[in-house]
This record gives sequence, structure tokens and C-alpha cells, in this order.
Amino acid sequence: MEIQTRPDLQGDAKRQERARLIRRLIAANFLSEDMARESIRYHWDKVSPRQRAEFQDLFIGLFQDSYTRMVLNFLQKETIEYRGESAADKGRMVRTVIMRANEHIPVDYLVDQRGGRWLIRDVIIDGVSIVDNYNNTFHRVIQTESFDALLNRMRVQRRAVGDVS
Repeated sequence: MEIQTRPDLQGDAKRQERARLIRRLIAANFLSEDMARESIRYHWDKVSPRQRAEFQDLFIGLFQDSYTRMVLNFLQKETIEYRGESAADKGRMVRTVIMRANEHIPVDYLVDQRGGRWLIRDVIIDGVSIVDNYNNTFHRVIQTESFDALLNRMRVQRRAVGDVS
């Protein structure tokens, strides 16, 4: 929110700079490699190390692009209300709500402690897990086509996305 509301970063002319700063925050605070692995959890051990490495690279780039665009387009000057935290299966669940004039959107974060820092391994927006959503989509493609078909789709999407704008 600080990046989105900083006076020196306002306007369309500063969108690229905001995107760069948001992407840097995402890279530093998400367990993107774990998210990638979980997003193909049923297939991870069935694919080659080369395929895993390429998948992780593609997933991380696409996730960071997608989440950056979501922040740029969706979050402006909302208030984020902290609703507490509790133990989760592998770490902690941090509950927040995005407060808007006419809607309140629950956003929960599953976090793990690594190297003395709390890092995000999943985001649950209005009850929908980002990782589970990816998992369902990827599983469907792998089941109906193949893992290589999923990689091809991701390559095409990565080329199409290019830089966040």
C-alpha cells in the first residue's frame, strides 16, 4: 500500500516504477519456489529435474507478473484491517480484510518462518487459495494433455506478458 500511495509514485507515468518496486517486494516476501512445487504437487515427483527447474522459473515469473498487476490494478487507497493470526498446518495464518466503502474482502496469508523471517506461501482471497487454484488448473492441463503442454502454455504466456505495464 505504501508504494501505491506514495505521492512521488502517482500517475500513469510512474506505473512502471511502482510495478518494479511491487515486484521486488513480492520476490522478497513470497516462498515462490514452494508455491510452484505445491501448484503441481501431484506431479512434482513424476517430472524430470530439468522440467521442474523450467516449471519453477516460468511459474515464479508468471506469478510475480500476475500478482504485481493485481496490486497495481486492484489496490489503491484501501484500508487493510488486521484480524489476527493462528496456527496453521505448516506455519501461521494471518487474517486481514481489505476495507472498501461498499465491500470488505477477506485476505488471509499462510506464512512460514524461514531464516528468522516470516514469508508468504499462499494467499487466500475471499476463501480461494491462489496455490490451490493454480494446482487445479495445472492438474487439469496435465491430465488432459501433458506436462510438456503445460510448459508450452506457460512459455507462450511468459512471452506474451513480457514486462509488467
